[in-house]
Amino acid sequence: MKRIILAALGVLLAGPAIAQTAPPPSKEQVQAAMMRQMQMMAIMFDYRKSKLSFDDTVSAISTSATKHGWGVIQVHDLQGPMSQAGAMDSKRMKVIATCPKAANERLAKVSGGKLPPLPCRITVFEAKDGKAYVVRMNTAMLARTLKDEPAKVMNDIANEEFAALKDIFE
Repeated sequence: MKRIILAALGVLLAGPAIAQTAPPPSKEQVQAAMMRQMQMMAIMFDYRKSKLSFDDTVSAISTSATKHGWGVIQVHDLQGPMSQAGAMDSKRMKVIATCPKAANERLAKVSGGKLPPLPCRITVFEAKDGKAYVVRMNTAMLARTLKDEPAKVMNDIANEEFAALKDIFE
């Protein structure tokens, strides 16, 4: 019995020593993984150039959101905090907390509470070219990943967002 216990203990202790570890990924594998992540980000987010200046873009989004019956909860100015966090060349960036009226409630109702809430954020930033860009969740793409009533509601939300923002985009 002692021999069996000692043998089992030896196997358990030696296991990690003889287990093979996977080799580190090659430079090409790392680059391919990064490319897949960038493609996923391009699908997840709607990224558009504004035809307005930075300040006018922020103002136009807030005005249009209010006009469409959305609440503009807060506008976060992130340039200062980004500089304080060590960003070397921090350009202007504001995040507008707004969402189509009752969007999350509508989604929760049709999905039985199974869908996560939308982030309800629109980011406006000034790029190195001096132009203003608008980034938001790509709700139209999300709608295509859903089925039945949740897909319809998400598509309605995407259409509401586009209607409110279309005059701002180039």
